[in-house]
Amino acid sequence: MQSNNRSYADAVNCLNSLQTNAAILEAIRSSNGYLNKSSLPEFREFCRKIGYEPSDFNRLNVIHITGTKGKGSTSAFVESILRHYNQVENTKQIQTGLFTSPHLIAVRERIRLNGNKLSEEKFTKYFFECWDRLISNKKEDNDMPNYFRFLTLMAFHVFMNENVDVAIMEVGIGGEHDSTNIIEKPVVCGVASLGIDHQKILGDTIEQIAWHKGGIFKENVPAITIEQPISAFETLRKRANDINAPFIPINSFDEKALNGIKLGLSGKHQFINASLAIELCRIWLEKQKGVKLSQKVPKEFIPGLVQVYWPGRAQLLKLPQYQNITWYFDGAHTLESMQACIEWFKDNVLEKDNLVERILVFNCTNDRNGVEILKQITSTKPFIRFDHAIFCPNVTFINNQFKPDLQNNTIRIDEKLTLQKNLAKSWGSLNSTIDNHEIHVFSSIEESIKWILEHCQQTNREIQVLVSGSLHLVGGVMTVLNIDV
Repeated sequence: MQSNNRSYADAVNCLNSLQTNAAILEAIRSSNGYLNKSSLPEFREFCRKIGYEPSDFNRLNVIHITGTKGKGSTSAFVESILRHYNQVENTKQIQTGLFTSPHLIAVRERIRLNGNKLSEEKFTKYFFECWDRLISNKKEDNDMPNYFRFLTLMAFHVFMNENVDVAIMEVGIGGEHDSTNIIEKPVVCGVASLGIDHQKILGDTIEQIAWHKGGIFKENVPAITIEQPISAFETLRKRANDINAPFIPINSFDEKALNGIKLGLSGKHQFINASLAIELCRIWLEKQKGVKLSQKVPKEFIPGLVQVYWPGRAQLLKLPQYQNITWYFDGAHTLESMQACIEWFKDNVLEKDNLVERILVFNCTNDRNGVEILKQITSTKPFIRFDHAIFCPNVTFINNQFKPDLQNNTIRIDEKLTLQKNLAKSWGSLNSTIDNHEIHVFSSIEESIKWILEHCQQTNREIQVLVSGSLHLVGGVMTVLNIDV
């Protein structure tokens, strides 16, 4: 197939071929081989195969961000602040590159230029430039990066060719052995809120997780962290001190600091993420542009804080075709993030319970404790009543079909829906007053949405639908509803 005849669909199909088979992935994780000391040497070699030395990426003036929850939102705030900076200062716009994961609907969302996801044309062009170079330099049949590593390579390639002024790189998992940690001299590093997640890869304790996250710190590069659990904080500080990285802990601001200005992202937890983003941008501008900003919330940052866009996280939507439904999307998938999600949901739902009907749509991956996450929903004070709960896998369409961009070979398709049935049973035990007919298990997201829409035609009440537990679930629901992000 000639290069100029290959399409975006061809690129996505090739990319999906790099996903690790679920059974193999489970074996690797159980042997602690998913992220190890060989990860970065291997990735450096992949860089060379597409024509780069890791030191080449220093000219991207990288802001490197890790964390358990909030690292994506923090990255979005940073990108928006820097891109909108010229609105106040009347200077040349800073050209931004943003690399994040996962995506909601289209894989192109992971690599953004000046706030926009790559066009299908650019994605296809840059994808096959990387793909062809890797294929031509293969030494063995399996000598190719996996899905995430390929996209990391491609992001660097895109940002180098598009001559961005700054590349904001969100860590995939951990930090120490993550492929984004190929960066040798970032301008500044940041750590968002830490918690327990990815235990099979990073460890069971907050100290072990913090050790991995602190792996992105570099000598003489400012290492910024928001408030953390004490033991995690001490682990981060030691990691910074060990390599002579200036360690800068900060406190988050509150609503008063904004003087009535509303953040573009909803939820009280976003003040934490915005605070970290502000400090990262402050240091980046000082080091790259010689700009001194003394205010806690610089006026120059307000446009970016207000206009930031980060779908699927504490996002409220009303669609014109479904007038009586309000959709609440939040991809919370840890105990801490679900607590923040429920606080946000509670603050936004209608107070008159007798006039509304609430539906929960939930799923989580097998490596997370879904029952404990569900407990966060039921234990909130005051109690939030859900009239129906729907549990389904992250399969987009009926008959186990995925949208190509949402194809996920890293999970097993369980036609018996064992996980979903266990979650449904747990939900029933956590809600002693709920009837079994109010708990539903479906085999796909499309079936779940079909039930909701049919149910809504049978009631005159306002419907509030909370979709949570997984960003992949959120993206699947948005896909079925034809929501573009």
